[in-house]
Amino acid sequence: MSTLVIADIHGHYDELLEILSPHIDSGVDIIFLGDLIDRASEPTGDIDVLNLVHDIDSDPGAYGFASCTVLKGNHEVLFLDAVHHDDYELWSYNGGNMYAIDDIMEHYDWLYNLPSYTVRGDHLFVHAGVKPDVPLKEQEEFDLTWIRNPFLKVKDHGLPYTIVHGHTITDSGEIEYYPGRIAMDTGSFLTGKIGNLVLDC
Repeated sequence: MSTLVIADIHGHYDELLEILSPHIDSGVDIIFLGDLIDRASEPTGDIDVLNLVHDIDSDPGAYGFASCTVLKGNHEVLFLDAVHHDDYELWSYNGGNMYAIDDIMEHYDWLYNLPSYTVRGDHLFVHAGVKPDVPLKEQEEFDLTWIRNPFLKVKDHGLPYTIVHGHTITDSGEIEYYPGRIAMDTGSFLTGKIGNLVLDC
């Protein structure tokens, strides 16, 4: 089965459409690695992306996809925490669009219930990474959505998967391949390029 993986969109709606268009009605599975929102290049980018991705997740067959999985990223966590504490300063500082709060709130329950990881065969899909040498079922959402080091520094993370992740922008601005992991954050909010690939899994 072919799986289209898309990382760190950050409200770049037009770029997302370019990625999706060739795969409409292709029967692929689709996985979004989180960070759908924040740092958008257009005022309506965040809500346009949320509306589309939520719609695909609700009915992937309507777009010709076999399935859809949307993972929670740290920017979704930032927004959810901001709402929970009624304090939007940190979220805004990290690129949150204060003018879009009411529109994003329409997706609150969906965002809150997004999973932090999914497994397809020998691939583990997650936003940020994992805490090395901790079994998957014992991983905490904070690490799955936020971790950089030590995950990025170890040669062997200790889990029996190739981990496909975003969150940390690659040095090359391209998808980078390492032993045991694939790094997919190509820095969309800086480069306008959303990391994406098709895997057989």
